[in-house]
Amino acid sequence: MNILLIMADEFAAHALTRVRSTDEHFRTPHLDRLATSSTTFTQAYTPFPLCVPARSAMVTGRYPHQLGVISNAKASPAGAEPTEEPGHGTNSLGHWFTAAGYDCAYAGKWHALQASATEADGFTPIHPFGDEGLVQACSTWLDGRKDTRPFFLVASFDDPHTICEYARSQPMPYGNIPPVPVADAPALPANFPPAPYSPEALSMEQVAAARVYGTNGFSPDEWRGYRHVYAALVERVDQRMGQLLERIDLASTAVVLISDHGDGDASHAWNQKTALYQECIKVPFMVHVPGQRAAVIDAPVPAVLGLLPTLCQVAGIPAPGGLAVPSVLEATTAPVVVQTSFSDGAALPGAGTTGRALILRNWKYVVYSWGRNREQLHNLDIDPGEQRNLAVERDHEPVLESMRQELLDWALTTGDTAFLKKLVLPKFASADQHREIFMLPY
Repeated sequence: MNILLIMADEFAAHALTRVRSTDEHFRTPHLDRLATSSTTFTQAYTPFPLCVPARSAMVTGRYPHQLGVISNAKASPAGAEPTEEPGHGTNSLGHWFTAAGYDCAYAGKWHALQASATEADGFTPIHPFGDEGLVQACSTWLDGRKDTRPFFLVASFDDPHTICEYARSQPMPYGNIPPVPVADAPALPANFPPAPYSPEALSMEQVAAARVYGTNGFSPDEWRGYRHVYAALVERVDQRMGQLLERIDLASTAVVLISDHGDGDASHAWNQKTALYQECIKVPFMVHVPGQRAAVIDAPVPAVLGLLPTLCQVAGIPAPGGLAVPSVLEATTAPVVVQTSFSDGAALPGAGTTGRALILRNWKYVVYSWGRNREQLHNLDIDPGEQRNLAVERDHEPVLESMRQELLDWALTTGDTAFLKKLVLPKFASADQHREIFMLPY
């Protein structure tokens, strides 16, 4: 069948009706309508809350550390460039679907690694990076098709990523959002104040990279203004998506909605991404397949990392070998792991803070590479806002030990050698394991 993949950069999961619980100021009527015939995943995660690592993982089905892409620059943990552009491999998204008989086209933001897609990425580029004219380019391509093959069209929007320019008081590429009186702006989220026992590393990174975040010293009123603009950008991209969906026959076309990462949106007084907070690492993920009923899936899934095998399952074609995870449409009890690296920060000169999050059922375990309270443990069923760090409570020590072991097993299995020395090893890790990890002390 035909496939339309819709992406929006920095679109947080909590902006969707079927995911959010209290944020009623978001308006996404077109995506709400799509949800009535889609499977919506309420716990969909990115493998890395930053554009290039997430998108590189998305088009290859491999973890960022396996690709050597851990920042928005072409740098691996060892300091060497990746051996190839992620989209150039024969098993990458565009090349794989082209080989399977699809007519593949790409419009908008690529950013894995370069800004716009090229022929070498396996797609026919029909519109460069930028939202203006993107919908029209997709419509023109659809109208002009004479190919009898099924199509695989990717429409990748930049908004609401332009909230970054707003926060830095820079011009917004597709037009500024008019301000509103503070009384008319959205309320602050319930988890706006910094929580007790929150990670020291995050507060340091936010200060160190103040020029990147732009919100250092924001007052509560300014944060509410930020939330108003972010919601308006979400609404603007929803309107563009609605215009595109009007051109699509949903009876013969599968439609998938996804983002590369979310946005802090004032939770924990955080904006943008990179942190391992839920608002930053959860993404919207909807899968519409003609003839299938709407459903809601609440289990954690690696949506971005598993997009390639998931699209293969939707298309009815085999997936490439060597992928990190299977299709998310297949039930699994495996944990979801998210990585991060603050390459722009100066809190650790020359290195930057790194971190890992592991989500298993209703539990979330986070460990950052340094600082006080670098371990975080949350029961997401009762503490979705991550306000009570159970890692400091003895009653939850058995769960903490279990999650430490899960993350160690994952790191060893996936070859995450760069972070092994930063892990908090479980108490019952063998002496041989410890010696092997620290054979080279640093």
